[in-house]
Amino acid sequence: MNKVKKAFSLIEVIFVLVILGIVASIASQIIVQVYENYITQKALYNTTTKTEIAINQIVNRLTYAIDGTTVTKKPHTSTYTDPYTAGSKGTNWIKLSDIDVNNNNHRQFTTIEWIGYDNDSFATTATPLWSGLAKYDTAGGATRESFETPGSNLNFVATIMNNLSEGKVDLNNSNPAAVIFSQENDFYRTGVEYDPTCMGLIETNNTSCIFPVKIGTNIAGNDTNLTFTRATDANHANPLPKIITERYKLAWSAYALVPEDKDGDNLYDLNLYYNYQPWNNETYKDGKKSLLINNISVFKFTENGGVIQLKLCASENIGKDYNISSCKEKAIIR
Repeated sequence: MNKVKKAFSLIEVIFVLVILGIVASIASQIIVQVYENYITQKALYNTTTKTEIAINQIVNRLTYAIDGTTVTKKPHTSTYTDPYTAGSKGTNWIKLSDIDVNNNNHRQFTTIEWIGYDNDSFATTATPLWSGLAKYDTAGGATRESFETPGSNLNFVATIMNNLSEGKVDLNNSNPAAVIFSQENDFYRTGVEYDPTCMGLIETNNTSCIFPVKIGTNIAGNDTNLTFTRATDANHANPLPKIITERYKLAWSAYALVPEDKDGDNLYDLNLYYNYQPWNNETYKDGKKSLLINNISVFKFTENGGVIQLKLCASENIGKDYNISSCKEKAIIR
């Protein structure tokens, strides 16, 4: 007796193919969705991490900004080439504390610049290497061309500054640090109350209220003495007398945060400029440049009651015209 060999009918084959097609379609959609979610989550993680790192770096720098030195400027062009030549002195800059977030005109101010006190040497050891206190010898008609800063170790300070600035500041005549005296309602030798216009950040030819200093030699074997280097002669032999206060901040660098659009796509590189000395008539372009974050779409800031508020948003393209953005906000209380 012959056995009948069974096989799939055409209907069964078609049915199986239809089922496999449905399964394949669902599976492909799941795979595409999983991949799209992966791309989105990766882009979100990247932008979140970048903005967090960048804004923390900004906070770390601005924490040591000397009170009253923080200003904001307009760019010269859409490529943010030179805030120093953008319009007149009266329209190119304002104090950071004068920003009006409700005034659209103030949104043109996009660059922050300030002088930071030297926390690197101040906090290197358990005992600060410069004390921030100034003691003057007024006996015998002294002209206050120098002062003693008790408890300081200025030779160590000079070494640290020299290393950090790559030789641009080492507390000698040709490479002085700067002293900014801090006391409310204080008037300097010029009789002008402190204003950012005399810090070298606005007009490079006016540094009348920031004082270059070197390690003094008035007290033999003592490195707690600072002597002013701005003098009436080229050899610094006759330092100008100062009428100044008992508290000071020591600085070796100014800083600038400058957004720059290299390709005109309205996404900016946010660069930190540092290691330049306004008291030596330098601008941020004389300093070093470090990229903090690229592809930023928002960089906003304001100051109220001494508290600086920042908002930073970064964007990443995930294909065609689709972008993923992440924002971070921080408040800096000094």
